[in-house]
Amino acid sequence: MNVNLATVRPATPADAVDVIDLISFADENALLYLTGQSDLQQAKRIYRQDFARDDVYFSYLFTQVCFVDEQLAGCILAFPGFLEPTFIAHSTTPLADVREAEDDELYIDSLAIYPEFRGQKLSRYLMDAAKILAIKYQLNRLSLLADDAKPYLEKMYAGYGFKTVETLMLDGVKHKKMTLVIN
Repeated sequence: MNVNLATVRPATPADAVDVIDLISFADENALLYLTGQSDLQQAKRIYRQDFARDDVYFSYLFTQVCFVDEQLAGCILAFPGFLEPTFIAHSTTPLADVREAEDDELYIDSLAIYPEFRGQKLSRYLMDAAKILAIKYQLNRLSLLADDAKPYLEKMYAGYGFKTVETLMLDGVKHKKMTLVIN
């Protein structure tokens, strides 16, 4: 596998199955929580079905995919913060009333790389794609939440230049909000 031949492109509705499988592989609890489902397959069905919509944050419109040798290796899902209040929620249970993104941020909801592709700088390519998307939307910051129970995430994002700006609780889980100013 030659990662020098990695390509990053905007997702299409046809990428739904592969992208949702990768995102659920990386963080199945997020899919369960955000849909209010207890069954992962049902949560994935909801995400796949709505991937083509433009009124959900997990839309293909906000997803960049990375392929190596025509195989999905990773993806990044990032949306403009000013759109967050317009998205519909699919949860069958009430969600915390916490905005993840400020209006002037591109919020990175998910960054996922399959294990066999980790350590090959693919996340850097996807992060660069997110920066380009932020500039397209005339936003000057990237932001994300790093689960405090996974300290390696904070370290990884700090390596990209992100700074921790606050700590908050979501569904009883402590998260670090991290931002990166872009020029």
